[in-house]
Amino acid sequence: MRSYGGAVILMRLNPEMLEFDIGNLDVVERMQELPTDEPFAGERIAFLNGVSKKLLSNTKAKDYSDVITFAYWIRKANMERKKQEFLSDGRMRMGKGVVFHIAPSNVAVNYAYSFAVGFVLGNANIVRLPSKEFPQVIMINQAIKEVLEKEERFQKWKNYIVLLRYKKNKAVNDYFSSICDVRVIWGGDAAIQNIRQSGQAPRAREITFADRYSICIIDAGTYMESTDKNKIALNFYNDTYLTDQNACTSPKLVCWIGKEETVCSAKGIFWKNMWELVQREYSFQPIQFVNKFVCSCIAATKIEDIRMVPMQDNLITRMELKKLELKIQEYSGNSGLFYEYHLKDVFELISLCNEKMQTVSFLGDISILLPIIRSGVKGIDRITCIGQTMEFDFIWDGYNLVDYMTRTISLSGI
Repeated sequence: MRSYGGAVILMRLNPEMLEFDIGNLDVVERMQELPTDEPFAGERIAFLNGVSKKLLSNTKAKDYSDVITFAYWIRKANMERKKQEFLSDGRMRMGKGVVFHIAPSNVAVNYAYSFAVGFVLGNANIVRLPSKEFPQVIMINQAIKEVLEKEERFQKWKNYIVLLRYKKNKAVNDYFSSICDVRVIWGGDAAIQNIRQSGQAPRAREITFADRYSICIIDAGTYMESTDKNKIALNFYNDTYLTDQNACTSPKLVCWIGKEETVCSAKGIFWKNMWELVQREYSFQPIQFVNKFVCSCIAATKIEDIRMVPMQDNLITRMELKKLELKIQEYSGNSGLFYEYHLKDVFELISLCNEKMQTVSFLGDISILLPIIRSGVKGIDRITCIGQTMEFDFIWDGYNLVDYMTRTISLSGI
């Protein structure tokens, strides 16, 4: 039940439309009445730490680096560090209330990070799980269930956690949007437009993660001086192939900096190491080969002065650009389809540094990039080392999630 301007709207969902993994409709209907907590409350950190221990002790989870990374991220030591980082200003904060998370369908662990942030910041959470079946989702949810069921001190959190699936349905979106205090939409422009057809309460907040584009910049001189080029290849592999380049953080464009001769040598070694790694570690489905071929053909017809660089096979598809065009943000592929460009000047990137530009993974001297950031471009929300693009944080896509998912209580003259 939610009151709008004095009018009370009564809604009740049909349980048959919902597939609950954790929680049920009764829990959902009571969530608005639950008290909030201070961000990073000890009992909430302890609960996430319990989930972390379950995952780290699961031998099957060790086959999924994204699950292990998530487990380390929610462990007590990391949450305590985040607590000090965000609460050191001395301001009084409390959770906002009910957070409704709409997870992307094509990234396995994204929903778990979104949930963990909402939970540790003192809120109740309703999470729409990815529609695609992922073994990672099963493992993480099982760990949450076990901690909720087997440790008595954590059973109260059953009232604060709902993880479910449902098919696209405006009535369901209307309901969850009407009872939430914060709505978090992952999954891109189309999903945002669809969900926004469902209204929210006047004081409710919304965080939207729209379609984004990420790139990698490699200083060829720095690369050639590296003593562990295999590690660089592995880090780049983790940024790209682990999510089939479906994550918004995954580079679609690789830019090289340096003298022509050095860049040419660096490319040869880098892509040779990458091909050997992909051939050894990655499993392709036939449809992925077809999709890459189709996407590269479309790019060839839409983008001027582009050519496909010959490789041993289709494990890696390289599309070399003679000039940077905004169009490459529209014709990006996945599963190892990369545009490639030799930057003569970092300011050539300005046309791409619009609101779609999210993450720049970088190898070299960071001072090279700072002038373009300070030039006033509206894009580039993150700069990371290669291999760290998937490392989630409380500041994401330019949002400070602590500010969005909590309310700050002003104490004046006290």
